[in-house]
Amino acid sequence: MIHLLVNATVLTMDASLPVAQALAVKDGRIVEVGGTDEVLWLREDDYEVIDLAGRTVVPGFVDPHNHFSIGAFETLWADCRAARSVADLQQTLAAAASDTPAGAWVRGVGYDHHLIGAHPTRGDLDAAVPDRPALVMHFSHHQCVANSRALAEAGIARGTPDPPGGEIARDKSGEPTGLLFERALSRAETASREAWEARFTEVARAASRRYAALGITAIQDAAVTPAMARRYAEARAAGALAIEVDEVMVASRGWFERPDDAAPGALKIFVDGGYRCAMRVIRDGAPRTSGFLFYTREELAALLLAAWRAGRDVVCHAIGNLGLETAVGAIEDAVRAMPEGRARVRIDHAIFLTAELIARIAALGIWVVAQPSFLWDAHATVSATPPDPAILQRPFASVARAGVSQAFSSDYPCGSNAPLVGIAAAVTRTSRQGRVAAPEEAISVSAALEAYTLGAARAARIDAVAGSLEPGKRADLLVLSTNPLECPATDLASIQVLETWMKGVRSNPP
Repeated sequence: MIHLLVNATVLTMDASLPVAQALAVKDGRIVEVGGTDEVLWLREDDYEVIDLAGRTVVPGFVDPHNHFSIGAFETLWADCRAARSVADLQQTLAAAASDTPAGAWVRGVGYDHHLIGAHPTRGDLDAAVPDRPALVMHFSHHQCVANSRALAEAGIARGTPDPPGGEIARDKSGEPTGLLFERALSRAETASREAWEARFTEVARAASRRYAALGITAIQDAAVTPAMARRYAEARAAGALAIEVDEVMVASRGWFERPDDAAPGALKIFVDGGYRCAMRVIRDGAPRTSGFLFYTREELAALLLAAWRAGRDVVCHAIGNLGLETAVGAIEDAVRAMPEGRARVRIDHAIFLTAELIARIAALGIWVVAQPSFLWDAHATVSATPPDPAILQRPFASVARAGVSQAFSSDYPCGSNAPLVGIAAAVTRTSRQGRVAAPEEAISVSAALEAYTLGAARAARIDAVAGSLEPGKRADLLVLSTNPLECPATDLASIQVLETWMKGVRSNPP
């Protein structure tokens, strides 16, 4: 059957035909884009005409930095985002323990130490879950708190040294408090997921439908262990994925570890930490460094060259300005040795930039994948002012003016998953509490929309089949309640996705 979608405003993301009125879809592909009359000429014996009555059609959103294989499980784990005290968190974990299957760790997600007033301790978790391992992830997913049984199973005790690139928080007597940062959490966090991962096909089926309802038709899962890569193969074989998923691989021992045993495919390298990223700031006239840096410039350059020679693409996680200096310098060195490698590397996050770093990234000609929804999610107690006036925080406009190729993503579950929320945040620079951060770094709606469609597809290297509405490409498209180019910026986040088409099949509503 051929589907003829007519009387619409079609925002194609195709520079040769930016706006059309209709398109035709057959066998999962777009066969024509143009005016209503010319598309109606394509009627066949078996056809469907869909009159969209002026509604807006856009390409399906592409999220090139998502953590589907983590977020999909969150309906099974204890949601601690609403906790406003240690007692709240304990009550949530205790309730979850009664529903946790035998042999599985009790796992909570999303606690915010700003809202609770402090990080919980192993003793706090022991009181809620005394008889089995329990772990609760910080909203950043770069730190967690483990109870005593979880620490014991992870081999963490008084005499355990801090791993390179991580820290075991300790009380005044030297005993671990349960709080683990970055690479120190690897063993406990990995163990906390093992029993749950057998249910991936089940949760992936439901989660991928939720993604489609938000208008997301393709993602890159940006931290897939070898075990989870096998689970993805099972989910695909079962037909459980309602969206396209490309996997970016990490080590079996933990997300942040050196990815020596990562499964075949694109590679993720964490250059610095998350909530405690690697920063260099000038205070009182002197440079000061903080946070976690996982590699030297030389070590990272060697990893890049090894990956490129093996035919791998590389995603470099770099957040702090020191982490970004390390990543940019290593990429510069590696590109000098292997110029063709520049097409195989990008930088994700790039939150704390400087004018110099932006210029160097532009000269390299590589993609940056940023997360505007972090602006929406920013907590009122976290300063929106960079610690050094030379540092630009999420400078989307400055990056665009410099000619850097910029795409958007969510980093879900670390950020809000809805692309329209991210687009609104990039345009308004406004948090859910109404706080505006660096409004001079706002970008236009059209630029934000492109960054979540064609730009994102290019960054993910899937633009041959996705990201724009052009003949021959996959029929991944959305019908929106409002034209984002014409509505007030304050209304962008409330635009509804009325229909999601994936490979020519309407998946939302069914």
